[in-house]
This record gives sequence, C-alpha cells and structure tokens, in this order.
Amino acid sequence: MYRRTSMIITGVSLILSIGLLSGCGVADRQPDSVSYVNSKADLTKSGRHPQFTARVLYLMDANGYVVPQMLGLPNTKSSVRQVLNYLVDDGPVANALPNGFRATLPSGTEILNVLNDQRGNLTVNFSKELLDTPVSNQNRAVQSIVWTLTQFQSVKTVTITVEGKQLDKWPAVQNASGRMLTRADGINQVAGDVADLTGSEPVTVYYMAANKGKTYDVPVTVRADGRTDQVTTMVHALIHEPATSNLISPMNPDSQLMSKPKIENGTVFLHFNDAIYDNKKAKTINDQVLRSLVLTLTEDPAIQKVSIQVGQSTKITLESGRILSGPVSREMVDATGL
Repeated sequence: MYRRTSMIITGVSLILSIGLLSGCGVADRQPDSVSYVNSKADLTKSGRHPQFTARVLYLMDANGYVVPQMLGLPNTKSSVRQVLNYLVDDGPVANALPNGFRATLPSGTEILNVLNDQRGNLTVNFSKELLDTPVSNQNRAVQSIVWTLTQFQSVKTVTITVEGKQLDKWPAVQNASGRMLTRADGINQVAGDVADLTGSEPVTVYYMAANKGKTYDVPVTVRADGRTDQVTTMVHALIHEPATSNLISPMNPDSQLMSKPKIENGTVFLHFNDAIYDNKKAKTINDQVLRSLVLTLTEDPAIQKVSIQVGQSTKITLESGRILSGPVSREMVDATGL
C-alpha cells in the first residue's frame, strides 16, 4: 500500500484572502482583517473579489520546506514589490499566514528598489536587515525570493543586492547566493535514492506534505536517473518519493509509462498502465495525481499542457467526478483548486 493511502487528501484548500486596507495607496501596510475564500476560483470570478489578485507566495512550512501558497493580495500596480513585502516576517503577511507556515525574510527587511530590464533580468535591492537571515535559512530565503518572483512572466532571472551591493556570498558563512538566478537552480534540494550521482540529473518534482490533516504541494529538486528522456525521468521521480523524507507521492508505485512520452506543440502525451487508477473498477484517477503531474511537467518551459492516456482511453474520470477529454494546463489545475 503506497503512502498516500494513509493521508487525508483534501480536494479544495481554503485560500486566505487579505481584507481591504483602510486607506488608499497603502497596500504594503498591515491588513485590517483576514477573510476566507472557499476556492482559488473565487478569487478570479468576475465581481466576487475585484479588489484582490491571486498571487503565489513561497513560504516556509513546519518541516523547513519552501512551499507555494496562493493568497488573495490587494490589487496594486507594484505587484513585484508587493509579493516581496509579503515574504517579510511581521510584515503584511503576518495576519494571513496559513497554519504551520512562516515568512522567509527577517523582520524589518525593506525592498529599497526593484529594476527589471527588457530581457526580464530583475534586480532586487534589499535593506541590510536581509543579512540577519539565520544561516540555516539562507538558501531557503533565496529560493523563496526567486520562486515567488518568477511566477511573473516578465521575470526570467533574479539578482539579489543588499544596500546596492550584489549578494554573491552571505557574510561569515559564505553560503553562495549568486546572480541571474532561475528556477533551474532548484528548490528544497533532496539527494534522493540515486547511488550513481554522476549518472543522475536534478529534476524538480511536486510531492505532497501534510500538516494537521491537510495536504499541500511541495516542489523538490531531487537527483534522478538521467539515462532516460527528461519527461520519463520526472514522472519516475514523482512516482517514487525519496524514502528517507516525509514527502508523499500521490501515485501508486506500480504506475508505469507504457511508451516514451511525446511533446507536440507544447503538449506532452503520457500513456500509463492501469495502476494509475485509484479505483480500477470505476477507472478513476485521484485528483491530486493529476495535479502533481501537471505541476511537475509544466515546470519544463517546453510543456504547457499534459495529456493522459490509460490503456486505449484518453478520457479521464477524476475521483471528484470531473471528466477530462483533453489536455490539462497549469492554469486549469490552479483555477479549479485540484
């Protein structure tokens, strides 16, 4: 029995939506209240929450993983600066933190300047308080900044500066930071179960973790067998979570690809055996299996949609009752709250 069967899988997570601020033009102040939105789709329905925009913040969970959490933030023309402010401890995110999560940047950290050139190379200038980041959290802070900012299509790379000086190394311990950082630099790195590191490659996979009965997505960069094509490597890594971690794969470990994946016009075509079914008699796939596959594979810039075939059927029925007859995009997964 695989590990997911012992966990409680929640179909739709509660999304924290930040209440209206009392004044105009003060989007980076402490919010006056917090309200709950029943689904991610509620944030985007016309007229329901016109004052908010759904944004993803990469926060730290109780296990120390840097984890995406979608929140409704007040509308602003300075979205890049806004999301950075919401990563600061005791900042505007304080009243909106999901249970078990915390901000990644030290209290008092200020965003002094943000500059994005025409090629999408963004430079963020922080105040000196950023250097107060504990040694154990320095890599997490960098990953949180980079992954939060690269949700914007206009941001291709991120360079971090402090008081105008480039942060190539953290002081004292000399932990590397770097410039022109991207998601390809990884997140939540885990060694994985590969014995031959020279024959492996890093891939980022979306597993699950759990806190007080609720599950959530965790992007993890693992070393995986690099002898197969990239998509097969990613799918295999997703099926088999690192044995020594508390991460959870939503997939039955007997799941297998029956043929080499194809990518055509931005869509990847996957052909699985029937072990991917949670209920073979009803021929249903768990919603989280689809979500993890789509999130994982669309991290590849060449892939925008995922098409799944099981046996001879390309029509997929999810445990929630939804029937899918075509490819699924990342936007579809996020909008439905799968």
